[in-house]
Amino acid sequence: MPFSEESMDGFAVERVRDDFIEARFIEKFIYEEVNADPFGKEAIIERTGYRSTDFTLFAQFPYIEVRNGQRSIKEFVNRLLQACNFNLVVSPLTVNVHDWVASFQNILGQKILVDSLQLSGVEVEEGITGKILLKGNRDVREAIDNIVGGKRYVLEKVQVKLTASSKIMSIHLANNGTAKIPTDHTSDLLPLLRQSFPNGKS
Repeated sequence: MPFSEESMDGFAVERVRDDFIEARFIEKFIYEEVNADPFGKEAIIERTGYRSTDFTLFAQFPYIEVRNGQRSIKEFVNRLLQACNFNLVVSPLTVNVHDWVASFQNILGQKILVDSLQLSGVEVEEGITGKILLKGNRDVREAIDNIVGGKRYVLEKVQVKLTASSKIMSIHLANNGTAKIPTDHTSDLLPLLRQSFPNGKS
């Protein structure tokens, strides 16, 4: 299902190796733009735009990695299923963010700071749960036990700060397996995040 000038969407394969495939899913969309001149006359101009989703398919876990994903990847997933003759199951992941941060710090070889995190499903009392956002100028993980006490909770998101190339940068990790990293450090950080990614449960 290659993307061409005539198609509205399709795939462009970048690299094929024994254990992975790197490709892009490209969508073309057409929209109308209305321009008005100083005399009130309107002209409708038809524009063409493109959306691109970069992805890698792996032979091993986690099997698929999506980069620069659009707000909705439903169309991408539908086309991927179609390209695989529907012999494919795509299911969401839940990863342990604590483990991801610890593994990332170990691989990075330097101490990192978690200065923000979000908890959900915190049992306030029977039948009542809450969501908590912690922020600080030191590692906020130390405060979790003081706040939740032994109650159950879900660690949803963390913001990690680290130093790279003499710059302090922030990385956001979430329990759905997503990471937001500075675009100018993608080539440096993405392999480390991929290597430290914990085996999740679908």
